[in-house]
Amino acid sequence: CALPIYGTEMMPSSIVACSLAAVVVVVAGGVRTDGTNPPRLIIDTDMSTDCDDVGATCLAHALMDRGEVNLIAVVHDTGLDTGVGAVSSINKYYGRPNLPVGAYKGPFDATVRGLYVDDLVNRFPGTVTNASQVPDALEVYRTALAGSPDNSVWISSIGFTTNLEVLLKSPPDSVSPLSGHDLVAAKVRGIAWMGGRYPASTPGEPSPEHNFGYHNIGASTAATLDGWPHSVPIVFLGWEVGAPIVTGGSMTNHTPDTNPCRAAYIDHSGAGNDRSSWDPATTLFAVRGAEDFYTRHATGHNTVALPDGNNKWVDTGARMNQSYLVLTSSPAAVKAAIDALLLAPPKALNRALDGVQL
Repeated sequence: CALPIYGTEMMPSSIVACSLAAVVVVVAGGVRTDGTNPPRLIIDTDMSTDCDDVGATCLAHALMDRGEVNLIAVVHDTGLDTGVGAVSSINKYYGRPNLPVGAYKGPFDATVRGLYVDDLVNRFPGTVTNASQVPDALEVYRTALAGSPDNSVWISSIGFTTNLEVLLKSPPDSVSPLSGHDLVAAKVRGIAWMGGRYPASTPGEPSPEHNFGYHNIGASTAATLDGWPHSVPIVFLGWEVGAPIVTGGSMTNHTPDTNPCRAAYIDHSGAGNDRSSWDPATTLFAVRGAEDFYTRHATGHNTVALPDGNNKWVDTGARMNQSYLVLTSSPAAVKAAIDALLLAPPKALNRALDGVQL
């Protein structure tokens, strides 16, 4: 159906049936996502520079509105103090102001501040504005995993490995008698990891890929890969997959100006402009699986060179716990799926417009 045009007017609840298609049964790593047994999801994001982190988080909320996933936590993985504030802005917009949020509180990338972060914090304030107001990401990770059934959680890693490395190395504590490594092995069904290029990062193109090598993060990337439990699948989505899938520009004219997701894309890319969708595509895969969009190259394993973080896939011919996605559909097909979720009005917004007390 046709999408309405919005400037400053609120989106009426009458278009809910038009914008939100019926939930269908899909499979993500063998888990039915028909609303009866949705997978649990933790997003690990560097929401500080690129707006596609915002798109991924908004997309996850939209999937939760549809009953396809249970988003149980979001952790921020750079030292930018207001990054969690931007996350909180989005959580509040989607009617989940108390969703657990955790922060990496170290020095990595603490001064790298994108164009949209403070705008979201100032114009769309959530329940928190900075890292001092939330627990450490490790605490949130361990609590969320310990409280989940075995083999039930997908992680969407759409930033750096600052939090994951610490999680894997963490000892037993009052939250769980398991070490971080064993907790991941018990609770995590798989990780969708945006990072690297496949089959290898090459000179003349982003090399090393940003999430694997930026600001000397390569050692942490390698440590996380090496320390990951062999029983838990890793699915990599490389730079080359997300780059041609451009999304988000349609939010300018088809969502209200009260939408922080819309604001972030305008701040970053300009009104009406799309942005490559590395992080939304990764998060969508974590929930829905490959669908008709991808095949998985599932023989061999990834390697990360030190100190720079360049990666190379070593194809041994044997199936291991690692694979990478190969785009087999048109980028436009993935774009359509992502944009449909970004344009879907939050359930919380529709209840408010219908006069329901939130």
